Amino acid sequence: MNDLMNKNEIVSVISEYTRLSPKGGRMWGLCPFHPERAASFSVSPDKQLFHCFSCKAGGSVIQFIMQAENLPYSDAVRFLAQRAGMDMPNEINDEKLRAEKALRDRLYDANKAAAKFYCDMLLGEQGAKARSYLLNRGIDGKTAVRFGLGYSPADWDALFVHLSSLGYTRDELIKAGLCVKGRQDENKTFDFFRDRLMFPVINERGRVLAFGGRTLDRDGEPKYMNTGDTLIYNKRHNVYAINMMKGKKLDELIMCEGYMDVISLHQHGVDNAVASLGTALTSDQAKLIGRYAKRAVYAYDGDAAGQKAMLRGVDVLSESSVEPRVMVIPSGLDPDEFIRKYGREAFFALKDSTITAVQFKLNYIEGETGLSTADGRQKYAERACALLSRLDPVERDRYVKVVSERSGIGMDVIREQCGVAAASETENEPQRLVSSGYKRQRDFDKRQKTEILLAACMLASKEARAKIIQLSSYSKALFTDSGLAELTEKLKEADKKNEKDDIRLILSELEERSSEAAGSAAAQADEIENPVEMARECIRALELENGEARLLQLSERVKNETDPQKRTELIREQSELLIEIRRLKMS
Repeated sequence: MNDLMNKNEIVSVISEYTRLSPKGGRMWGLCPFHPERAASFSVSPDKQLFHCFSCKAGGSVIQFIMQAENLPYSDAVRFLAQRAGMDMPNEINDEKLRAEKALRDRLYDANKAAAKFYCDMLLGEQGAKARSYLLNRGIDGKTAVRFGLGYSPADWDALFVHLSSLGYTRDELIKAGLCVKGRQDENKTFDFFRDRLMFPVINERGRVLAFGGRTLDRDGEPKYMNTGDTLIYNKRHNVYAINMMKGKKLDELIMCEGYMDVISLHQHGVDNAVASLGTALTSDQAKLIGRYAKRAVYAYDGDAAGQKAMLRGVDVLSESSVEPRVMVIPSGLDPDEFIRKYGREAFFALKDSTITAVQFKLNYIEGETGLSTADGRQKYAERACALLSRLDPVERDRYVKVVSERSGIGMDVIREQCGVAAASETENEPQRLVSSGYKRQRDFDKRQKTEILLAACMLASKEARAKIIQLSSYSKALFTDSGLAELTEKLKEADKKNEKDDIRLILSELEERSSEAAGSAAAQADEIENPVEMARECIRALELENGEARLLQLSERVKNETDPQKRTELIREQSELLIEIRRLKMS
């Protein structure tokens, strides 16, 4: 593993995703995991660690690749090994890899079994309402079977009971996103989807990854529910109905927003339609589209949300070498509504009259500014020139005449304004990132921040760590964060063996979620001046919080206890705890 890390120097790897600049002994840049304009993403070349002070992502180069490429631990190691032109490292935890692969296979199998269950429910007595809905939407049985449509019964745990009878564990079904724990009683288990028309999401290899569920009640909320991120699924990296494209030689794909748009188009003979599993197209989805076609025709809804999504999406497609085209659907209709109302030939006529991404953007700007007033025409020209300034000279000249005619401003003035806009763009252009998607920002609560600070004290030096561990009040139990607990225990083990505490190797073995707090601790370690004294303060604060939490529990138990003897014992414990809390507050 050490060889793998050495051959994948962290600054070199991360520089492929975002530009880094030196400052204060570290490298800094815009975080590739969330939108930002001020750099909060830090890389330590000495420690070979990264940490974002905004979204809290952190860890070794392995955690970075896990997040950037949306890969599980084993695949991230394999990715880096291939990047370095080496075999998988011998030191890697083979047992961990086998366990992870076995779990992924179980989740795939559970989803497949769930898809069959939903299909059976659709065809059975309980599925009458769902079948009626499909018929009203013009979807016949053949198309429903082709897409594997199903129905999730209204029972609270019908799927859970069925899959449990097939040998799937509660933990597996929860990790697959098929079931959830009870909110009030976590020991109870409920189906995630209930009384919904079900759409399986299948990858290009034919494996069921996830599901979407549409309510059948007009007032049902939310209208659609979708499987969240799991070990085998992330919507940013998948395209609905891409499995239907396998083996086809395509010039283009029709990009829709939703499941029903795709199914309706296929029902009417448009068999190259897919959906982006959400309105915002990602770079990973664009790469997947590029494997099947060199051109993508946007056929999103004609409403404002659909138009804005296309505005972003055409740029994502262009950056991935897929030619974007835009189909302008009239009257604010979606593809399903249009093809059912006007038919297949009318839809193909719309497709044959698609416009370029630049034409679409110019039309969008016109819609926002208007051309009926002098001010509107001026604003249109300014924004249009800013757009044209970013084009190649040949392509730019193609649209100068269009802008001139719409705005009533001479072509020479438009060309001059394009030059002014180009200079302004160059001066103010924010750093451009190659991002695999957004990372949901995690806010650490007060206790987590204290635990992170305590771990940072232990990371400050081997000598400081030895003194902290010897403190009578120190205990592993102080850490409620699993990543911090594992980090500090591994440090203690390395110290006992008199080994060098290679933080990057320790962090490389942590799962992505567990590494967030650990990465944050590693980033703060160099800034602590007196780690032992700071650790004492952290331990006192954690003990005080533990004591106050325990006091609340005891108060509740005293209130509800009916046995006089047990109640007296609880009151005695409560009094002793109050004395200890006062001592901690005064120390």
